Amino acid sequence: MHVWDFGGQEIMHATHQFFLTDRSVYVLVLDGRGGQQEAEVDYWLRIVTSFAPESPVLVVLNKVRKDPFDLNRRALQDKFPQIRAFVETDCDNPDSKAEPGAKGLGIDKLRKAIARETNQLPDLRAAFPAAWFEIKEKLSKTRKNFLSFDEYRAICAKYGEQDEGAQESLATHLHRLGIALNFREDRRLRDTHVLNPHWVTEGIYGLLNSTRLAAAKGELRVEDLKKELDQTRYPEKMHQFLLDLMEKFELCFSFPTGGRYLIPELLDPQQPKEADKFDPAGCLNFQYHYPVLPSGLLPRFIVRTHVLSEKHRWRTGVILNFEGNTALVKADLQERRVFISIDGPVDTRRRMLAVIREDFEAIHSDIQRLNPAEMVPLPNHPQVVVPYRDLEVLESNDADAKWQQVIDRNVVVLPVRDLLNGVDLGPRSPRLGDDGLARLGRGSSGEEPLLVFYRYAHVDSRHRLSLKKHLSPLRRLKLITDWYDHDIDPGDEWAEEISQKLNEADIVLLLISADFVDSNYCYETELAEAMKKHEAGTAEVIPIIVRPTNAWTNLPFGKLNALPEMGKPISKWPTQDEGWTNVAAGVERVARQLLARRASAEFH
Repeated sequence: MHVWDFGGQEIMHATHQFFLTDRSVYVLVLDGRGGQQEAEVDYWLRIVTSFAPESPVLVVLNKVRKDPFDLNRRALQDKFPQIRAFVETDCDNPDSKAEPGAKGLGIDKLRKAIARETNQLPDLRAAFPAAWFEIKEKLSKTRKNFLSFDEYRAICAKYGEQDEGAQESLATHLHRLGIALNFREDRRLRDTHVLNPHWVTEGIYGLLNSTRLAAAKGELRVEDLKKELDQTRYPEKMHQFLLDLMEKFELCFSFPTGGRYLIPELLDPQQPKEADKFDPAGCLNFQYHYPVLPSGLLPRFIVRTHVLSEKHRWRTGVILNFEGNTALVKADLQERRVFISIDGPVDTRRRMLAVIREDFEAIHSDIQRLNPAEMVPLPNHPQVVVPYRDLEVLESNDADAKWQQVIDRNVVVLPVRDLLNGVDLGPRSPRLGDDGLARLGRGSSGEEPLLVFYRYAHVDSRHRLSLKKHLSPLRRLKLITDWYDHDIDPGDEWAEEISQKLNEADIVLLLISADFVDSNYCYETELAEAMKKHEAGTAEVIPIIVRPTNAWTNLPFGKLNALPEMGKPISKWPTQDEGWTNVAAGVERVARQLLARRASAEFH
């Protein structure tokens, strides 16, 4: 059994996603100091149920002799049925001559409760082949903090498991059990097994708690890890692994110039004066209201959108730039709300909102049962909000429905369709419901969206992320769905999965740079397959020139129409935002042409 003691400091909360799983028993320990027990138990139980809704929870009322307190136990169990027991404890026992805690109040009862709940966990007695059990025992007892995947395979072979597929299946089980963490779905991380998960958390905690990095507002270089971490436990060869792991879990992001990173959890807590320029009365506004707002949610959003922000980032907010618009996104942790205000050209504000909402929805999907309420502020009355889902229900029942509300002693009546059109992309078009009656819905096409496949050299990952942001409106309009190699599921053979997705693709986007041309896999394998699909008419291949590349017009893709227009590299545009806007418009044209062609073929 592995025991994890979560860091109680707020800055540690972002790392809890490593360990909040259904295969766990949670022990929530409270004490009577501060008088905030009800708020604390509600916060932590909501967090646990968001990440691990089926896991049992034991609530411990600690130090009850020193600071007596109690909770509304029945109400809490009605609200959170996974609470299995409340246990009162106190390690100090003044009536005993034994060592402190040896015969403390409630300790035996807590021990038995943990044993009981652990004994009932699913998969506890899953049958392992004898060889697997020997391998598990060997890895559990090793003193190493990590080992390479080749070393892991050698241990498997030594103890009787020769089959590579079985070795990878065992690796998945060991990862779930917390015995050997391996993130095989990520190319950067797949070659390392972490045998001591404490090694990971203590290294990351060391960075998050660094006073020097805090003074630097979270900015660090790879070489800084030599100063921040014990070089015996964290040799230089593993520094990049830790940073890549933090990037994977959206705890940091890398700057375009190599070797520099930013940890949003360590940003300045002060909101900059530039945020004061946003007047909600003149902006497009949107809000999220949360039952519980995880403290790491805004830092994760800052990581996901870093290509759209430049310098105005703080711990609970960010100012973004996109296609001539600017957006203020900030959180109020006490009110458990996120506020979005977008200023700029009215006709493109909704495209920016689509980008922002897509990133929040991706974060929300990672946290089960978080279920924030989407709220639409009323035009000319931004202080008054109405539930987005209520508007959708009203519209689905009556295309001409009206929203009516009393504001400042006046009755305000607004068409529901106008309120939804104010925040959704594209005109809402009629569709038929199950009863044959007209309904309204988002999306400009009833067709199956086109599959877009990205191919790029990994040094150009930042460009791929920028392009993905600018294609967000096309995904919201259901024109496209897209795929790139980080979408590979754990355990899948990555080369086979890439080949399959490339074969299914309707549009292939080639992010061209000298590194792309230099990559054997990109150039010789995937480019050749993409060009075959293009010649056969089964896919459109679009070269996107991200960096100057010598003589690219003489290469096999040189005869194709490249983006941005005239093949001008993204890096040469006055701003990269302008270049990506031009690319997105070109991809949209191709997508609409393909969908029109598909619809025409089906009609005939």
